[in-house]
Amino acid sequence: MEDHPLLDTVTKWPGRGPTQRAFEALGFSLHRARQDELIQFCGTECSDLLHRYWDEVALETMQSLGQGNPDGRTFVIMPKYRSVLLDELFAARDFVEPPFVAPPLVRCVFEHLRKVYGDQEFRENRMAFLSGLQRTEAERLRIDPGGGIQSKKDVIPFLEQFCGGLGFEGRSRNRWQKKIGGCLVFEIGVWLGGNVFRMWSPLKFRIFHVQEPKYAFETEGDAVLDRLVPGVHLYRRWGSDLEYLLGVRALIELFNAIAGTFETALASSS
Repeated sequence: MEDHPLLDTVTKWPGRGPTQRAFEALGFSLHRARQDELIQFCGTECSDLLHRYWDEVALETMQSLGQGNPDGRTFVIMPKYRSVLLDELFAARDFVEPPFVAPPLVRCVFEHLRKVYGDQEFRENRMAFLSGLQRTEAERLRIDPGGGIQSKKDVIPFLEQFCGGLGFEGRSRNRWQKKIGGCLVFEIGVWLGGNVFRMWSPLKFRIFHVQEPKYAFETEGDAVLDRLVPGVHLYRRWGSDLEYLLGVRALIELFNAIAGTFETALASSS
């Protein structure tokens, strides 16, 4: 394994639990609805397994800098921590079927995924329920899209507000940074290329060590962040400007919560 200071530093991340609790303390809850949904679907007797599964996926994701697939046991960057639980679940998995090439390692999570894809009534009822939660959360957090968000550039004033309020300093018109523990830099950016209209999350997230800025944990949107706190992908549902802005703010706040857990961990280890 190559020697990079970032790979050593990310091993100090305390994991999903403290990060999720910090995120929820800010008023965000859609991810929790997703987790509770799976626990109810699988049965409460599976609750401990699910939480262990989520914890282990999160640790491997952080330590592989998001460049891996814990469910498929494949990694571009090998994590220093490799989960015995996930290895055992992978070895015992006998339910791979098209189009799910690398399905979740817990069978009931896979069964839920298959039901969402294959049962239209179930899918529509679920989406109606989640949409209601999304609207309620946006109202509770006082999300206000103002005059609307028609193009990607329209989100920049909101990013300036959200990032500035969390202590991220502007480095350019579309990039904000915060230094943590004297060694890590957390960076939020926005991609303005391609289609100019608001269609999906334009956000880009990077974590790098001050000694090696080009070697980074780097991701776009929610895909990798959803492995750190499962259920965050529900903030991807951006039909309206209100939902879109809620999703943007949620991902920024989660990224900052991750920074906060690193700050605490680095301070305690110094």
